[in-house]
Order: sequence, then C-alpha cells, then structure tokens
Amino acid sequence: MPYLGIDGGGTKTEFIMIDKKGNKLYYLKEKSIDYKRIGRKKFTYIIKKSINRIVKETKIKLDDIEYTFLGIPCYGDELTKQEEKDIDMIVKKILGNNNYKLGNDVEAGWAGSLACKPGINLVAGTGAIGFGKDAKGNKTRASGWGHKIGDEGSAYWLGSRLLNAFTKQADERKKKTLIYSLVRQRLSLKNDFEIINLITDKNNFGRKEVANLALILYEAASNGDEEAVKIYRKAANELSRVVIAINNKLDFVEKEVTVTYSGGVFNAGDLILKPLKNILSEQNFVLEKPILKPVTGAALYALILDNNKKSTDKIVNKLKRKEGVVTIDG
Repeated sequence: MPYLGIDGGGTKTEFIMIDKKGNKLYYLKEKSIDYKRIGRKKFTYIIKKSINRIVKETKIKLDDIEYTFLGIPCYGDELTKQEEKDIDMIVKKILGNNNYKLGNDVEAGWAGSLACKPGINLVAGTGAIGFGKDAKGNKTRASGWGHKIGDEGSAYWLGSRLLNAFTKQADERKKKTLIYSLVRQRLSLKNDFEIINLITDKNNFGRKEVANLALILYEAASNGDEEAVKIYRKAANELSRVVIAINNKLDFVEKEVTVTYSGGVFNAGDLILKPLKNILSEQNFVLEKPILKPVTGAALYALILDNNKKSTDKIVNKLKRKEGVVTIDG
C-alpha cells in the first residue's frame, strides 16, 4: 500500500513514496513545478516523467498507489480558478484516479514540520509565510504576499533592511557600524554610490540576490553589531505577528499551541530564534524544531487522508529515523 508525497517549490520538487508502515520506498528530486513560471506543458512533463520513473524503479503499478498529496506553489492563492482546474485535470489524467489531494506547498511544510498534528508552521526563506491547522481541520495562512509588498521577516526583507542601514550609515544619518564596512567589502564597492547601479541592475541583482545579502547581516550580527542584531529582533517581531494572526483565525483547544519553523532565515540560530521564542512564550505558544521534511510530511498526509488515521506516532518515528536529521534550509 504505497503513498506518494510531492512537495513542489520555487527551485525544486521532491517526490517520496512510503508504505503504510512508514518505510521509504523511493525518493526523487526534480525541477520546480511552479505552474505560474513554467506553464502547463512543462508542469505536465515533470509530473508525468517523475511518477513514471518512480513506478518503474519500484516496480509498483500506477493503480496500486493508494493516495497522493501534491503540494503545489501558489495553489489556493496566486493561481486562477481556471489554472487550478487545469492542474486538477492534469494530475487526474496522469494518476488515472481520484485518489489524491491538491494543496499549497506550505501545507506540505505544515504536514512535515508538525507531522500533521494541530499547530502553526512558519516559513522564512527567500520569502515568508505561515500556515496553521487546528484539530477540527480548519486551516488558514498569513503573510506570503510577495517581496514587493510583504514577506516581512524573510531573507529578502533582511537583505533590504541591510541595504537601508548601509545607505543611512554612508550618509552619516546613522553611526557607522560593522554593517557599513562589510557591505563595502563583500560587494567590492569602490565608493558608496556604486551600490545604486548594482542593486538596480535587474539582470544581475534580483530577488534572490537581495535575499542572499542576509548572509552579510548574519556576519555583522554574529560579530556583535547592535544594528544588525536589532534588525533580527524586528524580523522576529514580524514573524510573531504571523503566528498570532493565524492563531486568531483558528480554534486551537490546546493550552500551548505548537509553532514550528523552516527556511534559511532560521539558520541564524539564536539571533532570530531567541527573540522569537521570547515573544511567543508570552502568548502561550511553544516554539519547536520541525519533525519531518515537507516532502515526507506530504506522504504522511496522503496516508492519513486515505485512512483517516488518528494515531500515527509509530509511523512518524520510523519516518524520522529513516530521514535522519531534519535540516531547516530552504
């Protein structure tokens, strides 16, 4: 009784097949299935090619896949109703049955980080978003509006705040700190104004490059730069608001609501986690590391949706052992 989990992201898509006891049968990593960016033809090709490879390698018939959960970028928000209908038709044709569920990739993140238990998952990578589900099955999200108008607390947001701090220090509107010298060094600036042409060159400096500047901020903060540390505190405050917003829209019965986290921003460790934990603990939230990876969570979710399973502790423990250490990159 195999179950298939698919976690689609902006840069890659992961596939994993497990059996009903939590044994991993197959894992595959492919290119992104971001429908908005790659279109119908490439989306269909990647999904079909990947599933065909999985059934071929495992010698499992397509009809024998009990259930599939697909986490798809932009599903339920940025995609139009027609695009969602198109995706549904594509998946149904490839699988040849109705034994699947489509959802946003952030739902796969929740399923992995909380092992499909009630709670809230925060994602802060290049962008930022939060997703939560209560015991009644109610679900909601907050943030994730994109880097141009939102994504507060994300790596892009941190990179933007770094640039803002640099320009103010260059003008001496603020006292020069390590941020100023590190930005000049890491970006090889001969004079401060070179940063204008660098940042406005869309061919060489886009969303991802601005997000990567968070590494400079981390370097400054790790060396005691108070301005950099302050930016991380502000990021923690923004992310805590995402959690509170989700909590207010759901009906959690637990005394302490579990909040998990994933995404590259959290690789900053205590710089982001300590202030976030302090804020959330005052609001009766408990911050914990993710249990499983999103793709493994997607497969577990498929199993639960098919069997309406309530207790999955043994399965989760096996999946966790097989998966090894859960990383928070992303």
